[in-house]
Amino acid sequence: MIFVKAFLLGGLFCLITQLIFRVTKKSVVSVLTFTFCAGVIMTAFGLMDYLTGWGQAGMFLLLYDAGEAAYLGFTNMLNGDVIPIIRYACLILFCFMIGISGGLVLHKKQSGKIQDQGIKR
Repeated sequence: MIFVKAFLLGGLFCLITQLIFRVTKKSVVSVLTFTFCAGVIMTAFGLMDYLTGWGQAGMFLLLYDAGEAAYLGFTNMLNGDVIPIIRYACLILFCFMIGISGGLVLHKKQSGKIQDQGIKR
């Protein structure tokens, strides 16, 4: 039953996010920023504790949960506990480094294709 609840909760939030994206015709960045901020707001009002308690892992892979992590990290920082902030900062830095290295690899591949097409002509 735990897996069904996680699937239903995660699927529901993915559906909501997809509907927001399709109905509003906003850019992907705008919708993802909205979901992050919605996670922060839901955590501030105590809804995330209820949802993660019911759906277990159904919320842990969504951007809504990243908003919860940011909120909790910020409140820990205000309380004087800096360790979670350092952990989140290292995780974000690691993700950015992977994204940048992936972008460089793709850019290098695209540049090679463009140069090969220029030589053939």
